[in-house]
Amino acid sequence: MSTYVLVHGAWQGRWIWDKVVPLLEKEGHTVITIDLPGSGNDQTSPQEVTLKSYTDKVFETVVQAKGPVILVGHSMGGAVITQTAEYCSDKIERLIYLCAFVPQNGQCLGNLTEGKEGPKMIVDKGKKTSTLIDEHIINTFFNECSEYDAIKAKAKVRPQPLLPFTQEMKLTKEKYDKVPRIYVETTKDHAIHIDFQRKMHRQLDFEKIISMDADHSPFLSYPEELVKHLLN
Repeated sequence: MSTYVLVHGAWQGRWIWDKVVPLLEKEGHTVITIDLPGSGNDQTSPQEVTLKSYTDKVFETVVQAKGPVILVGHSMGGAVITQTAEYCSDKIERLIYLCAFVPQNGQCLGNLTEGKEGPKMIVDKGKKTSTLIDEHIINTFFNECSEYDAIKAKAKVRPQPLLPFTQEMKLTKEKYDKVPRIYVETTKDHAIHIDFQRKMHRQLDFEKIISMDADHSPFLSYPEELVKHLLN
């Protein structure tokens, strides 16, 4: 049996995995979810949240897990699992990028997304946060979800700390590059367009590319299909 560590993306929290966790556990696997600092129910001040805050949290979770883990990152979580893999590559069986950013050495999320069409937001430089514009949230993130799930999820999004988007990846072939990688692309994604997803995953070697006709939230819109891919 495997241990899955699931890392959420920006504006969200561990709650995004609520449909996925029981399906994986039903098959006998161990599943660990976390709230990144300043996200979900974590009350860390946005001004204190950095990429290192994120990777410290995931690193601690991975090294305390029993045996090597399958580390899954959604959206912004792709950057988090990328940098974490540099620090504990021997503890990671496989990296799975779920419609996620795939930054390379020397890149940060800010310059990776510059000029790309994505979520509509309001940036508060004083508070160091970005807040999603309410009327666009469902169409951007939950466009294939049921109305019930979309409204429920929309109510849970929080302002996103900005500092993690400004800090560069520091990766090596000896550590990060030795971890096997899989990418799950989502063709109906309005947050990270499928063309951009493909541009990113074609720049690196991936064991496998899996395509889902899903939105940016397949854990809510197509959880059974997503779990089949994770199990395989």
